[in-house]
Amino acid sequence: MNKIKLNKKIFTDQIFILAILILIMGVVVTIFNPAFLSIKNILNVLQQISVFSIVAAGATLVMISGNFDISVGSMIGLATTTMAMLISRGNNVYLSIIFGLLICLFCGFLNGVIIAKTRTPSFIITLALLSLYHGISLVITRGMTHSLGGKFSTLGRGLSFGIIPNPIIIALGVYIFLYILLRYTKFGRRIYAIGNNEEAAYLSGVNIDNTKILNFALNGLLVGIASIVLLSRLGAALPSTGTGMELRAIAAVVVGGVSLSGGKGSALGTFLGVVLMGLISNVLNLINISAYYQEIVIGIIIIVAVVISNIENLKRK
Repeated sequence: MNKIKLNKKIFTDQIFILAILILIMGVVVTIFNPAFLSIKNILNVLQQISVFSIVAAGATLVMISGNFDISVGSMIGLATTTMAMLISRGNNVYLSIIFGLLICLFCGFLNGVIIAKTRTPSFIITLALLSLYHGISLVITRGMTHSLGGKFSTLGRGLSFGIIPNPIIIALGVYIFLYILLRYTKFGRRIYAIGNNEEAAYLSGVNIDNTKILNFALNGLLVGIASIVLLSRLGAALPSTGTGMELRAIAAVVVGGVSLSGGKGSALGTFLGVVLMGLISNVLNLINISAYYQEIVIGIIIIVAVVISNIENLKRK
């Protein structure tokens, strides 16, 4: 009986299912296009999803606590355009980068303070802040594109160990941090506790407000790291940079097993969800599917992921 239960648990585990789907997809696509499993293409896929994966790491923290942050796309636009504008005007590159990181950290902190102190649903607050941050980036840049002029390209386009793109190394470091934070720290346990039952967490002595504020601030910090890597890769920025990133991140996080109601999820699950999304996009590119149709596919994935998550929540109840 125990073996049967164990087998059922394995075959219904979302991480296991994701791993199998990724493996099957890799095998099938390789049959039709042997170049798919080449080291060059694998590194290309990982590099393409690196920025997106860092944003998804932040979304994991927020969603495990039972909240949402849909302002991250506008935060990226605000940070990248500010950094690009400062650098293009001859300011110190490193100070400009630090300033961009602080912008995202402050935005995340502000999100957390408003949500924690007003008890307003995070979706509504971050929806309003999405518009606010985008509007600020439009005002300070006047809607113009700012180029780095070839400066600060090593982080986003350089290689480590002569073969691995730097963005992959940075994303890997972020996921190691996320894994340790969620699995081995008190703060990680508090996030799960708030997501499972906020009232019970409060009665257990968890400072709900401070935990939420720190959680959103950490999300802002990760968004800031993603913004820096993205700007270095693109070499230029405009206010719409990062648009739609929040929806893709939420989709990957839900696909990776994070519950929409909070209290469930893992770093590994999110990583596999991001990889699956990246593979789907790569496969569509290899078979020359238009980017317009890719948006339709992403929308379908979000719908399926949300429905499956809701079914799981109903089973838990």
